[in-house]
Amino acid sequence: MKTVTKTVEELIESKECPLPLEAIPNHMGINLSEVQSVTWTKQKDGQLVNLTINFNPSSDRKDCE
Repeated sequence: MKTVTKTVEELIESKECPLPLEAIPNHMGINLSEVQSVTWTKQKDGQLVNLTINFNPSSDRKDCE
């Protein structure tokens, strides 16, 4: 298995993400500026095992205390 982590900037440049980046804001309602990176694992045969969206931590949010 191979695990890959790429920042949003790297994904925009490489277009390598198994999930189209436009799905994050268009279907999930998450602003791409809040996404730090995307991590995924694929088996040798190309099957996707997992996909994780990693977020930028927000230090100014008061409602999370």
